This record gives sequence, C-alpha cells and structure tokens, in this order.
Amino acid sequence: MRLLAAAIVALGALAACGEREPSSAAPRVELKVRVSDGEGQTARATLECRGRRARVTGFLRRARSRPCGFARREARFLASRPDPDRVCTEVFGGPDTARVTGRIGKRRVDRRFSRSDGCAIADWDRASRLFAGAPGSRLRRDPA
Repeated sequence: MRLLAAAIVALGALAACGEREPSSAAPRVELKVRVSDGEGQTARATLECRGRRARVTGFLRRARSRPCGFARREARFLASRPDPDRVCTEVFGGPDTARVTGRIGKRRVDRRFSRSDGCAIADWDRASRLFAGAPGSRLRRDPA
C-alpha cells in the first residue's frame, strides 16, 4: 500500500513539472522612464505592473502599446548593457535621450538610450514602446 501511495505522489510530481505558472505569476515591473528631446523638453513616466494590473503615470498614460507585456518580454534587453565592441554606423539620429530605471522581476534595470549612432538608434527603436507619447516630434508616435 505504501508503495502505491509513493508511486501516486511521484507521478503527481512529474505531471506538475510540465505545468506552466499562471499568468498572475508574471514578473513584477517597476520602471521609471525619463525622455528628453535634447532641446529642453523632458518628460517622465512610471510603470508598475503586478500580475495583470498596471499603473502608469506621465506620458505612458497615452500609450496604447501595452507597456507591461512589452517590458516583461524585453526584460533581458532592458537590463543589459550594450556591447562596447559592436560595430556601428556613424549616423546621427537626433539629440533625443532616455533613461529607464527600476526592476523587472529580479532584474535590475538602468539603461540609457540615445540616437547618437546606428547601434544606439537600433536600441532606441527596440525600446521605443516605453517612449511613446513623450515630447518631441519623433517621440509622439505610438509604434505598432
């Protein structure tokens, strides 16, 4: 009888290994975003996500880009530093700058963005959903 009980427990444990965590277990997001157009306009926003609940302030209130899901999907990118050895085109995309700080799950985020060369522009474009609605003509569009 004990052997049967042990087998049932073991099978239950194995079955549980394949289960996914419920969506309420999504990583918590707490970010502050500051964007400057390089001409004197600066905008700030905050993003707090717990499960499916989101609280946004500042220019992100106007964003239609679902910033919580975006931040969670891009957590590794936002928490990383750009590779200092990457080869970039020498093209200037404008004086805009942005800084994203905070946490996504256990990842600490402190990332600066600019449009100073081709690599920085690519990084800016990748993170641009967090800048949607900020001041400046290049920043007002809400990317698809």
